[in-house]
Amino acid sequence: MTSSAPSGSELRRRILEALAERGPSSRRELMDRVRGNRGLISREINALRDEGLLEPTDRGFALTEEGWRALARPSREYEYRNRPVRLTRGGPEVEAFLRVIRGESKSRTGSIVATTRCDMRCKFCYYNLVRDHVDLTPEEILEEARRRVEAGNREVVIQGASPHTLGADLVEAVELIKDELNVTVGVGTGPLIPTDLLEDLRRAGLDYLKLSFSGRTREEWRAVTGRSRGFDEFWEVVAWCHRHGLEVTFVGGVVGLPGIPEEADAERVLTILRLNPGKTVLQFNPVQDPARGPLRPEKLPRIYGLVRDRAPDDVILKSCCVSPASWRPLYEVREHLDKVVCMLGLECREYDGCPFTGRILEQRILNELYERGPMDTRELARRLRVSRRRLHRRLRSMEERGLIARRNDRWVYERGG
Repeated sequence: MTSSAPSGSELRRRILEALAERGPSSRRELMDRVRGNRGLISREINALRDEGLLEPTDRGFALTEEGWRALARPSREYEYRNRPVRLTRGGPEVEAFLRVIRGESKSRTGSIVATTRCDMRCKFCYYNLVRDHVDLTPEEILEEARRRVEAGNREVVIQGASPHTLGADLVEAVELIKDELNVTVGVGTGPLIPTDLLEDLRRAGLDYLKLSFSGRTREEWRAVTGRSRGFDEFWEVVAWCHRHGLEVTFVGGVVGLPGIPEEADAERVLTILRLNPGKTVLQFNPVQDPARGPLRPEKLPRIYGLVRDRAPDDVILKSCCVSPASWRPLYEVREHLDKVVCMLGLECREYDGCPFTGRILEQRILNELYERGPMDTRELARRLRVSRRRLHRRLRSMEERGLIARRNDRWVYERGG
């Protein structure tokens, strides 16, 4: 029994996704990758070219800006409202966050924050809270990269707010890292990066560009960012990179904004799997206030649940926590999340009680209580060789989550936790 031929719309999607995954390809390469009736595939390639979704280049057929937009088009129309976002502008939590992104803390973000400046100023972005901006020199960026490589990293990501605002200094930084450290280098920046700067970065050895995917349509983009600009430039940058062989990887931006349906948020995140076929990690974050945590925590269970249900089982879902008030809402959706990254580190007042930063210590505590039986805080601290103050906060957090219980001033392993 032979399988039926794919429908026209299915064949179009497969051709577009093949180009998104492999880059510019010849007609023969596309027919080999898409598989099926070669005559039908060839005619569909011609139709896509005539509609302006593909264009011939010296490297084969490439997706145009319209081709990328077609690949990202929503399955149905949604109603959006561009509602304002008001972030807390002061207080200890905000100051702790600012110390980390300005590089004034012992805690370091996984990527290099090269600048705190941005030319987009999206309504939800906590970089809008920065008053005293930081711009690293190429030598300082190299030194930050060296620290990460010495710690075992073989990949360096330069980001922050929008590092393309550094211009020639960013190009020099990429050249220095490639020449002296010989590692993979990515740049995460905003959609307003000029294409002539992209060309300079490509020549300097940049391995990939990382972009935040903030909208499939102009209406969705404006509801998410609060800005009209950036949407056309985003697709222009994506098409330029595709045409010139520079890899683009997408992250899901923020979810849970007021005025955006949960279904639209989830579908936007999942669209990345069409833009980056074969992607194994989906990163997206709840929109967060550094002091108050997620702005609409009640939206998160449905959004994360929809993404988890519809994403392939082998795709890892990852989010970042930027506020002491965020870990509890993220913990509530832990069944849908594979990884939570702590941005504040030791600057966070909840660091010693947060389940996402204490996995190793918690496992050691459980092992001690399981193997040796009930014991008090003093005895546990002595055996684990940690301070009682730090241990006490961790124990209270574990108690709240039902992992352990306190009976007669002694901690016991709660088997049902």
